[in-house]
Parts: sequence; C-alpha cells; structure tokens
Amino acid sequence: MPMLMIKKINGLCTIQDLGRLHAQHLGFSAGGAADEYGFLSANKLLENDSNAAALELTFANIVLLAQADCTIAITGADCQVSINDKPAALWRTLHLHVGDTLLVKTKNTGLHTYIAIAGGINSKVWLNSRAQTLNEITLGFGEPLLAANSKIKLSAKCYQPELNNTIAIPQAQQFYPTDGLTLRFIPSTLWQKLPSSVQQQFLKQTYQISPASNRMGYRLLGEVLNIDDSQTTTLSKPVTFGAIQLPNDGQPIVLMKERQTIGGYPVLGSVIQTDLFRLSQLRPAKKVTFAPVTVEFAQQQLSSFYQRFSLKK
Repeated sequence: MPMLMIKKINGLCTIQDLGRLHAQHLGFSAGGAADEYGFLSANKLLENDSNAAALELTFANIVLLAQADCTIAITGADCQVSINDKPAALWRTLHLHVGDTLLVKTKNTGLHTYIAIAGGINSKVWLNSRAQTLNEITLGFGEPLLAANSKIKLSAKCYQPELNNTIAIPQAQQFYPTDGLTLRFIPSTLWQKLPSSVQQQFLKQTYQISPASNRMGYRLLGEVLNIDDSQTTTLSKPVTFGAIQLPNDGQPIVLMKERQTIGGYPVLGSVIQTDLFRLSQLRPAKKVTFAPVTVEFAQQQLSSFYQRFSLKK
C-alpha cells in the first residue's frame, strides 16, 4: 500500500474531510476541515472527490517521507514548502517520488495548512467520516493521533503524473483577511429582545482573538457585554457551527468545527459559514467585529461558495 511517513512534526496534524455531519445527535462533534476553502481548493487541484480526506496542519511544521510516487497540493495558510530542500509552490499540484522529503513550515500568517494527495487518504472511517477530533481520539475512535513515524495510507491512485504542476488557483489568498475581519451573523431570538443600547455596544466593539481559542471555539476579548440576569442561564440545547455564546464573564465565544453538541449559554446569533472559514485562519490577537445579516443573505453566500467547487448545500 502506498504511504507517506511522518519523519518530524512540531504542532498539530490531523486527518480531515468535511466532517461527520450526521452524528451530532449521538453526542459526537462534527469535526471536519476548519477552513473549507483551503481544503476544497486542494482537492479541486487534484481532481479529487470534494470530501477526500487530507492532512490539516494547525500552526505546525512537518517533514514527510514519500514511500510511493504521489501527487499532492498544499493550500491554506502561508507556509514555506520544499521538496528535497528545493523550494516548491503553494496552490498548485506537485509530484513526489519514492524517497523524496517534503518540508512544510509555518510562516507569519494563517493557522491551517492543507496537504491533499491524489485519491485522498485511506484512513479509518468512523461514523461515515475520516475526520479526526481530539476528544474522540482520546476515546479510541478513528485513527490514532498522528506523530513522528506515523504512516499515512494513500489511495492506489495517489500518483497522477498527467496533472499539470503549473496550474495554480488564481488569486487564492484573496479569500483570507490580512488582519481584521467583520463577522456577519444571523441574529437569534434573544438578540431581538435585547435593548438597542446592548446591541449597539456589541456591534461597535472590536474584539481580539484570545490565545485560549482552538478548533472547538474562538474566545474573544473586549469590553464586557452584560445582559439581563434572567438570560444568563438557560436549559441546555443543541448548538450550531458559528453560534455566538455569551458566558457569564460577558466575553463571546464563537463555536467552531470541534464544538460540543449542546450548551446552556445565551446565544446572540450564528456567524455565517463563509466567514467562519476565514475566521479559522486568524491567529490570537487579531481583531474582529460583528454585523447582522439576514438568513437569505447567509444562504446566498454559502450557495455561491459551494458552487465554485460544484457542490450543493
């Protein structure tokens, strides 16, 4: 079986696809690629199925040894790439041959880098997904956490020499914010009941991303937002990707791909998905603001996003 072997790794590397979207009623996180733009772009370059599993590096450096000829694409956060110590490019197809060493090293912007291989990664499927989430890994579900000397099983079709390595996705990085980001959100019923003074305080606030942020949720730091005490505790209920929770400390949390399945904090609304993909690439201390939009606007944005990858959502 063709494989890639991890020689060295510093940081988090997981296998991701689009997630186990139909298992949340069982109490398991959906997981999946944090930045779907980078993930889907890599698979598109390789003419893969859109859900083909790829490696997601989160603020990580990695050295991979090719134990088979294979064709790859690297997208997402800006990083340094070399093959056998020779510089290689992002956002285009590249070819590795047996014995080649691939180095991917994080740089100054972005968090998540995707390494996709032609035909995808042939890892364990659990609840109809290959996506790894840290909580489920500790319970022994799916593939073990990747580390030095881990071997990554590839498809028999991992080498596609006919794919032109000069073809790049044009202006790919324009999708990502360079510094701050306005998070457009669909207001909740709670938001509609808040006094206008509280709404304006939230909308005029510039928040910083906390170092405590992760794939489960982005914690934001700013002026404390106080709402009526009767709203601070509610019965637990299902939570969604992008939900803006307001804990008792008055500092919002935006739920991300490895979110829990239920929660009891008040919810101000839900950030639209296309902005969540951008948010996932922002490092701590970067700034965000919020702006309300309609459900129809959010649906149009998501539909247009998936159409560029020939997906229906």
